[in-house]
Amino acid sequence: MDNTMMINLLSRAAVLLLLLPVHEYAHARVSYALGDPTAANDGRLDLNPLVHLDPVGSLLMLLVGIGWAKPVPVDPRYYKNPRRDMVITAMAGPLANLIMGFLFLILAQVSLGFWVRGYYNGANVDTLYYMVLILQTIASISVSLAVFNLLPVPPLDGSRLLEYLLPRRWLMTYYRYARAVCAALYRCVYQHHLLFHRVYPRWHVCHYGLYPGADRVGGARWRNFPSGPVRWKALLT
Repeated sequence: MDNTMMINLLSRAAVLLLLLPVHEYAHARVSYALGDPTAANDGRLDLNPLVHLDPVGSLLMLLVGIGWAKPVPVDPRYYKNPRRDMVITAMAGPLANLIMGFLFLILAQVSLGFWVRGYYNGANVDTLYYMVLILQTIASISVSLAVFNLLPVPPLDGSRLLEYLLPRRWLMTYYRYARAVCAALYRCVYQHHLLFHRVYPRWHVCHYGLYPGADRVGGARWRNFPSGPVRWKALLT
């Protein structure tokens, strides 16, 4: 197994074991806080990945890098304000992914700092170098999941926000066209991977400017560094 395959596999495993369960747990927790016990009664108020993962979606995630988890059941009849509370519940998932992306970004930056110091001290930092790449990839995937789920297409979370904002007289028109857009969207995702490989850029989240003191480690050379640890290693060598 080469290094690229290893990074991809570990990143996909992180999506299955961490990012997707946290996303669904956030939906369940917020829905429960708003008065709906449906998810709790279904056993979804848990961070255990096994209660959230879909077998087919998990297999596809490992094989081709695209998958899904089981949707969290909700019953708007328990909400005090069903339209508003459905939006709050829906937005909890993408917000959780944004927070996870930020946390993994911090871990990547800390690891990158240790890698830089170790490299200049002549230490063997190859393992740390690949850890930075994995953390960077997980952070990018987490943010990408949040952005993807904010698309205003059913059944993605962003559709709930658009339904809330649209006047009621436009909802039927929206539902009619949303089905066609949804079919076209999923065709792009599963056949061409456009959303993650072309439409959304591969963000270099480990930019040197986010690492405090990075410009002082290597002097003027660091201030002109391109982003991304791969390019950094090539430049240093």
